[in-house]
This record gives sequence, C-alpha cells and structure tokens, in this order.
Amino acid sequence: MSFVAVGAAVVAAVAEATAATVVGAVVSGPTATLIAVLAALLLGAALLDTLGRVLFSGVVGRAEGRLRADLVGSALAQPLPALEDQAVGELLDRVDDDCRQLAQLIRRIGWETGRSLLRSVVAWIVAGLVFWPAFVVFPLVAAAIVLVARPLTPQIARAKVAEETAWSDHAAQLEESVAGQDDVRTSLGQPHVVAGFARRAATVVARTHEVSRIATRLGLRTGTVAHALLGALALGGVWLVAGDPGGIAALVTLWLLVTAFVGQVDAIVDRMPDIQAGLGALTRVSSLLETEREPEGGRPLPPGPASVELRGLTAGYDDGFRLGGIDLTVPAGTTCALLGRTGSGKSTVTKVLSRAVEPPRGQVLLAGVDVRDLDLEGLRRRVGVVTQRTEILAATLAENITLFDPAVPRSAVEAATAALGLDEWVDALPDGLDTRLGTGGIALSSGEEQLVAFARLLVRDVAVVVLDEATARMDPRTEERVTRASRALLAGRTGIVVAHRLSTIRRADAVAVLSDGRLVQHGAREQLAAEPGRYADLLAADRSLPGTAGATATAPAGAARHGGAVADPGSPLLHRAARRAVPTPDPVPAPPLWRVVLRLALAHPRWGLTGGAMFTLATLGSATGVLTGWLWGLVVAGLEGGRTPWGPAVALTVVLMLFPVWIAVAFRTYPRWWSAATLRLRLGVLRGQTMQRRGPRSPAGEVVARALDSDRMILYVDRWVDVTNSVIVVVVAGLVAADVRAAAVIGGFLLVCAGVAAIGAPFAGRSGRIAADARARFGTALGSVLESVRTVKLAAATGALRAHLADVDGDRVRATVREYRVRTLLDGVPGVLLQGAVVLTWSLYLVGTWPLATALLVSTTLNGAGFLGQVCAAAVTEAPIARRWLRAVAPFAGPADLTRLPPGVDLVTGAAPAPAPVEREPLQRLSLEKVAAVHDDGTVGVEGVDLDIDAGSLVLVTGQVGSGKSSLLAGLAGLVEHEGVIRWNGRAVSDPQTFLRPGQVAYVGQVPRVLSGTFGDNIALGHDRPVQDAVGDARLDRDVAAAGGPDAVVGHRGIRLSGGQVQRVAMARALATGAELIVADDVSSALDVRTEIELWAALRRRGSTVVGASTKRAALARADRVVVLDRGRVADEGPWDELAARWSHLAG
Repeated sequence: MSFVAVGAAVVAAVAEATAATVVGAVVSGPTATLIAVLAALLLGAALLDTLGRVLFSGVVGRAEGRLRADLVGSALAQPLPALEDQAVGELLDRVDDDCRQLAQLIRRIGWETGRSLLRSVVAWIVAGLVFWPAFVVFPLVAAAIVLVARPLTPQIARAKVAEETAWSDHAAQLEESVAGQDDVRTSLGQPHVVAGFARRAATVVARTHEVSRIATRLGLRTGTVAHALLGALALGGVWLVAGDPGGIAALVTLWLLVTAFVGQVDAIVDRMPDIQAGLGALTRVSSLLETEREPEGGRPLPPGPASVELRGLTAGYDDGFRLGGIDLTVPAGTTCALLGRTGSGKSTVTKVLSRAVEPPRGQVLLAGVDVRDLDLEGLRRRVGVVTQRTEILAATLAENITLFDPAVPRSAVEAATAALGLDEWVDALPDGLDTRLGTGGIALSSGEEQLVAFARLLVRDVAVVVLDEATARMDPRTEERVTRASRALLAGRTGIVVAHRLSTIRRADAVAVLSDGRLVQHGAREQLAAEPGRYADLLAADRSLPGTAGATATAPAGAARHGGAVADPGSPLLHRAARRAVPTPDPVPAPPLWRVVLRLALAHPRWGLTGGAMFTLATLGSATGVLTGWLWGLVVAGLEGGRTPWGPAVALTVVLMLFPVWIAVAFRTYPRWWSAATLRLRLGVLRGQTMQRRGPRSPAGEVVARALDSDRMILYVDRWVDVTNSVIVVVVAGLVAADVRAAAVIGGFLLVCAGVAAIGAPFAGRSGRIAADARARFGTALGSVLESVRTVKLAAATGALRAHLADVDGDRVRATVREYRVRTLLDGVPGVLLQGAVVLTWSLYLVGTWPLATALLVSTTLNGAGFLGQVCAAAVTEAPIARRWLRAVAPFAGPADLTRLPPGVDLVTGAAPAPAPVEREPLQRLSLEKVAAVHDDGTVGVEGVDLDIDAGSLVLVTGQVGSGKSSLLAGLAGLVEHEGVIRWNGRAVSDPQTFLRPGQVAYVGQVPRVLSGTFGDNIALGHDRPVQDAVGDARLDRDVAAAGGPDAVVGHRGIRLSGGQVQRVAMARALATGAELIVADDVSSALDVRTEIELWAALRRRGSTVVGASTKRAALARADRVVVLDRGRVADEGPWDELAARWSHLAG
C-alpha cells in the first residue's frame, strides 16, 4: 500500500508541474484543447493525491497500533522500581498521546512535507527546462535555506523535548489528582491540586514560548531567503521581458514553478512547529523503547518445594533505606512469620524473593539457586505474592482472578471462589463471575478485594507463598476461612507471612523479628514465645490490651467458645447485598458548540487574536495569496500591454518580503494560545472531578484519555479561525479585482467544499465518535493495568495483559484507520474541486469573461486556497466530532465551565488563589436515623442504622468482610449517597457533600492516596494547617525525620512509603484539618501493635471525636462504643468488654 501511495504522489507531482507549462501556453494563446489538457492534468493530479493520502493513512494507522504495542511492552518490561517512579498519567501520555501525536505527524504533516519536497524537486527540474539558470538558482536557494536554518534546528528540537516533558508532567498530575479525588475532596484539597495544575500549566506555556521563539527566528530566516527569490523573479522578469511579449509565457510558467517551490518551502516552515512536536514525541517514544528492561532468560526454578535462604541481605532503595545484612533460612515446606514495627523492612525482605527489589548477587537463594540466575518470569510464576493493597483491574471478576491468563479454565475460577465461600456473593452479583469490577462497575471493599487476591493465588501453581499483610483487611472469621482454603495451597510449599496481628501467624513454624532493617530475633515460634525477647514482648503487649484476656497467638479469641461462626466451614463468607434500582441520572448538558468555539477563540487575545490576525495577513500576502495574485496580474498585464510595470513589481516584492515577518509574529503568539486553550479545557475536567459535589464515577484512565483528547476541540476552534480568514480572502479578492465574479468563483469554491462536506459529515461524525470511544476504552484498560502493574508483574501476567491490551487496541486501530480514511477522503474533495475551479478560471479567460490580470489573480488565489477549502469542509465534517467530545467530557467536568478560568487562576503565571478559610460548626452530637448507604451501582452497603455519637467519643464499627463498615463510613463522609437522616447537633444535614467536610468531618480511607510532593504538601494540601502537630499525633514524626523532614519528597520520584506510613500520612492529613469528627476506615490495619497503641492514645489526648472501622482487639478495647454490623445492619452495640463474649470471633 505504501508503495502505491508514493507512486500516486510522484505521478501527481509530475502532472502538476506539467500543468504549469500548459498555463503558460494558455496565457500566450488560450485554446479549448489546452484547457482540456490542463483539466486532465490538474484533476488527475488531485485524484491521485487523494488516493495516495487514503492509502497512506491506513498504513500509518496500522503502524501506530504496532508502535503502541511496542511501547506498552517497553513500559511493562521496566523494573518495578522504575515503574513506580513514574506516574500513571505520565506513562499514559507517553504510550498513548506521544504515539498518537507521532502518527498524526506522519499521517498529515509527513505526507504534506514529503509531497512538498517531491513537488519542489519536480518544479526545479521543469523550471530548469524552461529557463536553464533555474538548475543553479534553485539548489543555491535551497542550500541557503538549509544554511540559515541548520543552527536553529537542534535548539528547537531540544526545546520541543523539554515542552513535551512538561506536558507529560502535567498529564501525570492530572491523572494523580483524578485517581485520588476522594482524598482530595474529603480534605478540601481542590485548591491545592488546582494550584499544582496551574504551576505545571505555566511551565508548559513557558516551554511553548521557548519553542515559538526559536520557530520565529527559523521562519524569519528561511522565509526571507525563499521570498527573496520570488521578489527577484518579479523584478528580473520585468527587466527581461519588457518589450518582448513572447517571453511572457515562459515568465508565467517560471513564476508558477518558482511559486510552487517557494510555497512548498513556506509549507515546510509553517509545519516546523508540528514537525518539531512530532520529533519531540519521536525522541520520547525512542527513549521509552530504549528504556531499561528487566533481565530476560535464566535458569528455571527447580521443581518441588523451594527453600529460602538470605545471606547477609543488604537490598534496599535509592532513597537510602537498606536492610542491614540479614541472615535467614526458611526450609522448604515450612512457614516463617516476619514481625516488626512499621518501616522495619519486612516488605523489603518479601520483595527480594520475587525480585521486585533486585538483591545483590549471592544474597538470596531459592532452592539453592541465586535468584539473580533464575528466569524472572519463571520465578514470579512460582512465587505467589498477596499484599495488603490489592489492585483491581477494570475488568470482570473472572478476569481479575485469572489476570487474563487463557490457561486458567473457568472451572478453576469457580473452584477458587467456592473454596473461599464466595458462592452466594458471586451469584448475587449482576452478572456473576462476569460482573465488571472497579470504577464504572461494582465497587468492592478492601476486604473483598483481598479475597479476590487470594482467589488469584488459588488458581496458580506456586512453590513459595508470600503473604504480606494479606489478611489485614479481614476479620478473624474471614481470615480463618481464607487460611483454611489456602492450607492445601501451603501444604508442601514454603511460606513467608508478614503480619501485625499475632493471631495471623499461629500456624507459622518460625518467627523472625526485624527492627530498622536488621534481624533481631529468629527461631521456632513456640520456643521464642517461651523465651525473653522481642517476640515474647509483642505477645505480652498483645495480651495486655484491654479486652483481650484469654487471647493467644495460637487461637483466635473466642474461637472455642463461639465456634459457630468460625467452625462452620459451609457458611458463606459474603452474603447477598440488597440492591436498589439505579435511577437514570439526568444527563449533564454539554455547552453549545458555538459558545465554546467563541470563548476559546477569544481566550488569551494577545496570543489568539494577534496570531490569527498575522495568519490572515500571511494568507493574503503569501506566494499564493490574493494580494500577491492581484499584483502579479498587474505585472503580467502591464508586460502584455508593452509597458514596464515597475510599480506593481516593487509593490509585489514588498508584499512578498513582508510575509516572513507576518508568519514570524504568528509563530511567536499562536502556539501559546493553543497550549493555554488546551490547558483551560483540561483544568475544567480536573475541577469537575475534584469538586465537592461528585459526579458519576469513571475510571481515571478514561477521564484522562478524554481530557488528553481535548486537541479535537482546539483543532475545531482553529478551523473557524481559518474559516474567518477564508471570508476575508473572498472579500479582498472582490475588492482588489473590482469584479464580483472573482469573489464569486473563490467563494463558490469554498461554499461547494462546505456543501459536499455536509453530505459527508454524518459519516465523519460516526467514525470519529467510534474512534474516540475506542481510545477512551484503551485508556481505561491501559490506565487500569498501569495502576495494577505491581500485581500484574508479580503474578507473571505481563504477557497475558499485553495480549488483552492488544485486543482492546485492535478495535481502536480499526476505528482509527476507518476514521482517517473517511476524513482523508473528505479532505481530498476540496483538492479536486480546487482544480476544477482553476480550470473554470482559465475557461472564463478563454471565452473573454475577464481579462488576464483577473484570471491570474483568481488562479493564484485558488492555488493557495486549497487549504482554505479543506478547513471550510473540516468545519462541517468535524462539528459532530467536536460536539461528541463535549458531550463525553461534560459529565466529567460537571457544572465546571470548560472555557472559563476560576477566579484568581492564571495558567500563564501559575498563580492560583489560596484556599478559602474553613468554616466549622462545633460538634455536640451526631445522630443517624434509619440511615442507609447506597452505592452508585445500587448496592445497599448498610441500612436501618440508628446511632448517636457524642463529641469526644471514640466509636468503632466492626464486622466481617462485606458487612457494610466502609459503606457506612463513606456515607458519613458524603462519598456515598445515603437515605434516612444524618443530624449534626440535632439539625438534619441537607447537603452532605459539602457539609460533611472539614471543618466538620475529615475522612481517612482504607487505601488512601499520597500525591506527589512533600510530606508537608500531602498533609496541608495548600491550607495553613499545623503540620508538625499532626505528624506527631499520627505517629509519623520518626518516619518524617528519617526521610529528611517535612520537605522530603514522597510519591513518584520521591521516597517510597510503606502501607503503614501511607495510612499515617492520611491520618496526619485528617488531623491537620482540625475537623470536629474524624472518620477513619480501618486505618490501623497496617500498623504494628505498639504504633497502633500510640496512635489511639494520641487521638485520646487530642479529644478527637472518631468514628472508625476496625477488626483489631487493640482498637476495639479502647473504644467508648463498638457497633457490630452483620449483613448490612446493626447487630449489636456497646462497650467491647460487654460485646466480646458474643462477638470476639470478629476481632483479632
């Protein structure tokens, strides 16, 4: 196909150059035969060019898909630490947007530039045949252009790479803010993320300005050289042809060929910013393709049980934390428990077993083989890992369990869910195992997510099982069931168990205690329990907690006395949840397309309007502009009349030499408008996603993909800028020609282009909608995989997920190829119509309708109006596409105006207003009356709750996984819709999404988000809040000091935080708000016993009112009141010492 496309382009270029000689003959003596030959050449060239474009667009579309697949492979092949240093939004931008930008460059600019070069060469050859000095002059001019441009091209390339990097940083912050919207929303953090967006936007605009500055110099230099050639031809032609009418034909032919040459040079220079953008994208694409990859190949892990041996292990991270030389052996088929305080290095030890952290050679051996010598994929297939934080893909439940591995049969999935006692729960899901999970599907609690993680493990054949706080979110009963289900899995296999809850390790053969990265105690569990030491101290601390009498590390509290719940292996773990019919929400109306176009066109007028005005002057005064055509017509008419038209020739030269100035100013200003307008639209999406009144939930990947697709809207606005230029060209043509027919031919051509486009608009709109939806689906799938990349890689599921993404992207490739074929075909129609209009112009000259000067004016203007015809057609065909984008984005932006900046926000300077002072209403009593929490999918998490909470009290909710704990707390924070009445000091809360926020309520989720920035940034979120006090009360002061203080950077490209550290950062964030009520959803699950005790004591000292969820005895014993939930309803309440006799099986 590509060869056919190139062949068509070559024949079209030759035909156009030949047509120039025919026009020269027509000027000398028009005949019907010459007009017919001219029509055949021009129309044939246009049809061949359109054919070549259509074929080429298909080739590029398929190549884009292959490149995107390679980029996905390179991204997923990176070592885990490198992947975790990159934000999901950054990778989305590099894999998706850079690839698309490069494809657009090749599809449009690449074809145009290649065609321009081809036409320039053909024009040079034909010009040389007409006037032999052209053989010398053309190469000299081309060399001069290269000479003046060459010093600037490396500068513009470097500047463009810097600009693209700034765009990626912006995309990363956008995705991070959207993904963490609940944390942002419940901490009143929108001003903080808007300020971060504004700072990054200012960087983007500044980098765009630097690129524009260099492009201005480039355009000025090259344009001056090229147009000096045309000016010299105009003046030299008058001097040579004056008094020799026979030379007019050669002069006109030469003018057309030189104009074509200069026009192609102008076109290349005009496209230079786009070319450099594509080259910048190419550089970034190449860097991703060449990025460091995980090692491939190696020895297989020997079959059978595998021992684990650590020899002086010193693995760690680049941010400074390293293990202190651990020596530990776990015999094959035994289980060792790792204990220690948060941040002691337990998770780091587990990570080296799967090489999530690369250990030094010779320090980690599995089955006697150095893990560095093992095949990495094979190693991870044999080492099963379940962590505290379970990542859920945007896929069905079955796909989440199999991770898209086609080798896992459906029967294995059904067996795994049955072993975990999930049958009833699965049957209650809307589509059973085929129910979609995650945002846009069924939302799971953290405990339910951990059950999915265990199901993943049960369908695999592993040699080593690593459980890193894998049951931290579960109640003891659920944990017991999961442990029993996985007992067969662990039989004969080596196990490494990390836990803070001592009841979790009761079946471990050995215990290893870590402190500050060092092994401080190791031995048989029962032996260490009887000896003085760290483990015995932990047991003593655990037994000394109020409400834990009789609990041991070998049996869950109350198991013997209340065994009905624990001992019944047939009872289901999760029960059917009630569901409400989900009302169809009122659609968010999209703003009228005309209003968005007008507002964006008028935004940043010193760049948009100034740049647009300069483009208008450049259009009028280019080599094929209406002013140029008018003056050239006067020159030729004067020569034909035997005069020496120096006046028009000088005026023509002046206009030509002004063109580089006009285009340079346009280059200096217009790209900054483009960037700033794009950022406006994306800011509207960010504001809509983080405002207090939440809209429908959508996957962050889909939201970001739609936001990154905003260039569709900006391009459409640009179309109308060019349409305005078209109208001005028509008016000016009529004025300077003093003949309304000239304006009628040019205007008629543009109107016919628009009319034909109207016929094709439905087809373009449909294909564009399908392609945009396909891109959004791919963005959702890719974002989900990148969010879950640790799970994917540690399960050796990279290949399966790549195949899944390839399937999703296959639909996108087909849709993209179809879209661009339709658009290219429609874009080619104006070219055919244009050549028809040129033939009509010379036909009218043949029959004497107008003089030669008018014919030259109209034909010259038409030669430059091909682009204007395309944009007039595009303004029609792309309207459905732009309108569809607005409709798709409107729900994401909500009531936020996409085109207007909020007060105080300046995307050029990076300014953003400080957060408004927080009003608070002191809490005396919070009352719940028949409260039900209803999720977006209609699931009733909890219902019929009556509860009174007095100020200063600590109320904890407990229950097994799926009982409704998280739903109730999310309802108290306004994150889930509620029924019934919530009263604050006796007054019903009428607007929970604004009132149940700081300073009334602060919320800490089960799996909170840390935003990229410093500790201080994450805690204060832009507010003037007491960071240091909150750090101390959240028991985070030691960690912050070790990291370098509150200004230490965390998140992407910062310090890696453990699960417990992340939870305490979120707790510090909530405490810093000074809210009357802290809603904490199981925040102690990743904390060791001592840290947990300190945290609850600190909250007591503060006098904070806390409503939380927990299944840990240490927490429940300190509560003023415990509320027991069962199947979404309150089953019991009171002090824990009164409830323990009935419900101790829920606490561990």
